Amino acid sequence: MNFILPTSVKAIYGFIYSLFWVFVPIFLAEQGFSGYHIGLFIGIANFMAIITTLPAGIANDRIKSKKMILYAIIFSSLYYVGLLTITNAIILAFVFICGGLGRNLFNVSIDSLAYRSLDRKKTPTQLGKYVSFVVFAEIIGFMIGGNIINSYGFDNTLKVIIIMLIITGFASLFLPITHTFKFKLFEYKKDIFRKEVLMFIAVVFLFTLHYGAEATSYSLFLKTRFALNMGEIGMFIGGAVIFLALSALYYSKKIARGFDPKYVFYIGLIFSGIGHVVFALQQDVIFAFIIRCIHEWGDGAMIFSIFYGIVRIFKIERIGGNASFITFTQILGSSVAAFIFGPVGEYFGYNVPLFITGITTFCSFLLLYHLEKRTLRKA
Repeated sequence: MNFILPTSVKAIYGFIYSLFWVFVPIFLAEQGFSGYHIGLFIGIANFMAIITTLPAGIANDRIKSKKMILYAIIFSSLYYVGLLTITNAIILAFVFICGGLGRNLFNVSIDSLAYRSLDRKKTPTQLGKYVSFVVFAEIIGFMIGGNIINSYGFDNTLKVIIIMLIITGFASLFLPITHTFKFKLFEYKKDIFRKEVLMFIAVVFLFTLHYGAEATSYSLFLKTRFALNMGEIGMFIGGAVIFLALSALYYSKKIARGFDPKYVFYIGLIFSGIGHVVFALQQDVIFAFIIRCIHEWGDGAMIFSIFYGIVRIFKIERIGGNASFITFTQILGSSVAAFIFGPVGEYFGYNVPLFITGITTFCSFLLLYHLEKRTLRKA
């Protein structure tokens, strides 16, 4: 029961977030903002997440996570209220600061609580369900969000989101209370500066570059290349992401039966990278959807692998702080890519950021494979 509650709350938040986030570039473009502004706003949100990730992780080792989750929901609510009411670019930048802080604080805190609620004998299957259940909720959000926006407009969708976040805040009060610990910072440093952890971090960074490209260019690519409306964009994205959830569930069960987790990393990086490259070249929407499903299958394997890797390489007592280093890496990769690919997409085509980050994802597979082989030769 303890693990079901954080899974449910994260799924509800994921559903709410997915109603709108992929359409943010389109929303901003319709407000008259340039590709530079779009990249800047999303980059600011990610930058705020960067500078707060490590403190948030360490705070979750010292302060009860359910309290941190409530604070996160308050910041998220301010973000959506700002999107609804503010059009001034300078003030809107502060709104995106609230958005980045709220989403990141929520994810760091809910994941920390979930790690501590795991049954150690069922870790792979529970993590697989955690990832897949949340993703399925996000899929529904993509599909419903696109249709709500298409039918009722951005403003009404934002009003619904704000009401749902208030309800989620009340639901978070029923989350389990976790134990807290206090450690000196050098203990976290010893955990992180190990060869296998640094290798893990390097691969995660390269992989998550494609998140920033997607945040600034994915929905605009679908709109401009295939002339899809909001509802169709939501259906396209949500339908493909089903394969992400199925992949996480499939590989979690494979690992529980003894499959080597290393190969799940390889599969995830290959499918994600090649899938993104080929997807960016498509002219036919049907074939583009098929290729996108292949990419999402790879993403599912990788996302599960990241969660599973965190549980395997870090001690549970410091998992909040240590896991936040991995989250920090993911946000850094996404932020760097958002700052770069916002204007790149506008000037060179929205497929270009997707193509480039598909290559960097595949390069992360080559890096991992090379480091693994070199380690084996030295052993």
